[in-house]
Amino acid sequence: MTGSEIIAERKAQDYYRRLRRRLDAWLQSRQGRAYRFADYLLLLPDLLHLIIRLVLDRRVPMEVRTQMAAVLAYVVLPLDLMPEAALGPVGFADDLLLVALMVRKLMTTIPREVLLDHWSGSAELMQTIRTILDVAEEMVGSRLWNRLQHMIGGRQS
Repeated sequence: MTGSEIIAERKAQDYYRRLRRRLDAWLQSRQGRAYRFADYLLLLPDLLHLIIRLVLDRRVPMEVRTQMAAVLAYVVLPLDLMPEAALGPVGFADDLLLVALMVRKLMTTIPREVLLDHWSGSAELMQTIRTILDVAEEMVGSRLWNRLQHMIGGRQS
């Protein structure tokens, strides 16, 4: 790893920890406990960590890394389809779904062992993605769900 890659990895870990703390605190609140999809939002830090590590992995083609970087930009920029500033942690639902769509796409474009080298989540990766995407339309509505799918390259089954 180069020096700039080490710095990027440390920043990613800091972002991961801040996001995890924010989601954990929100889940302890009454609003968080009442939100039907709250547990799914806890998967976002692990999926983001995966994407960040894959962006830094030279085994991943540059075109794919560029797509992942665009997804990361969407997640970290304050203005998106469901802004966290206005909606609180519920606003992370679109981020979670976009990242899950990207990971599903990665599963068909890069070797499985490359994905698993960087996956630090507790559940099996493919099952985690299926679980999230199975409830996607309920989480954000059909119009937004269709837009997110289009952003990653069209509807996927």
